Amino acid sequence: MPMLSKTYIGKYYEGGQELSVCTKSIPGQDNDSYVILGESGYGKSVAAQSIVLQKTGQGHSVRSIDFHNTSAPEHLFPAFRKLFEHLSSQIDVYKAPIPTTLFEPLHYADGTMESPADLSYTLSNIIANNLRLNLSSTAALSEALEYAISDRDNNPDIFPAVFKALEEFGTKASKNAAAHLAPLLRHNIFRHQPVNHSFGIENIGLSKFPPLLQRTIADLILFDEFRTASQGGQPPRYIYIDEMQNLSISKDCYLGKILTEGRKYSLNMILASQSIREFNASERTMLCQANHKLLFHPTLLEVKYYAELLASSQHRAEISDLLRNLEVGQCVFQGPIYIGEETKPTRVPICVNISHLEDIVSAQLSKSST
Repeated sequence: MPMLSKTYIGKYYEGGQELSVCTKSIPGQDNDSYVILGESGYGKSVAAQSIVLQKTGQGHSVRSIDFHNTSAPEHLFPAFRKLFEHLSSQIDVYKAPIPTTLFEPLHYADGTMESPADLSYTLSNIIANNLRLNLSSTAALSEALEYAISDRDNNPDIFPAVFKALEEFGTKASKNAAAHLAPLLRHNIFRHQPVNHSFGIENIGLSKFPPLLQRTIADLILFDEFRTASQGGQPPRYIYIDEMQNLSISKDCYLGKILTEGRKYSLNMILASQSIREFNASERTMLCQANHKLLFHPTLLEVKYYAELLASSQHRAEISDLLRNLEVGQCVFQGPIYIGEETKPTRVPICVNISHLEDIVSAQLSKSST
């Protein structure tokens, strides 16, 4: 029987009553993705960390893609630090590769197998789109990837093998590709080996890479997650990204695909950011694909963008006033949320106080561990 995921968000005050509020969903059937936005210092990170801990406490695995070392103890809410330390494993990708089957062609249900050429074509285009390779360099990269994928047992460290192949091909296009891609391929970022997606939080540390390489690696990880999940048979899984403004959220990228299609495959996002001003209108619309939105106090320049996420045009002035007046520890929540003992959720945006989240998380994790 599918397991209900109940996630406490905080407290709602109405008529002198203090009521607990939560979300309820069945991963694999319901959209259980979260978007958490707000100015620094108002509670955004506390809420995100609380949700991550609750999902982990329910037995789900969470993979955190960490751009700015936000998983370091000094960036964690003090009441959560011991829990994160207990539940987390760390991979500093600058020092050690990520275990992955990303470079293994898929075996389809009808008995056929994915062509190494098709897989290398997709991977080369993800890399090319981020690093702006020309067509001839992209073709050379695809050929080198196909070579390494076809002989992956002898090339477990894929990127160094691809770099070596590009140099050995000796064509003008391969030499240009090798020169352009050297900053990425000289790092041993991925190791081909079996993966154990065990319970807990897996932190993938990318903070030491330059931003362009961070985005490229993150897009490859998201492609791997979506590709694996879409084959079915996977337990519910969450991907947590703080400072998600570092990525693109178009419908053609894999972050966008997970937001729009991940529900079918028990794959959900927990996204947090101080700013969405860098996103264009279509990317901000993509954020609305997340079923749960927690919006903390925005900067003055972003009030209108937040209001667009929450309300139709005739109600945006009212919502904008509510957003401007949020205090530390308060957010406007929009999405299906259960108030008190109500058996049916409300979708009307409500103001929620998250100041008691540490108690809620501790109680939930204590309950799950027993």
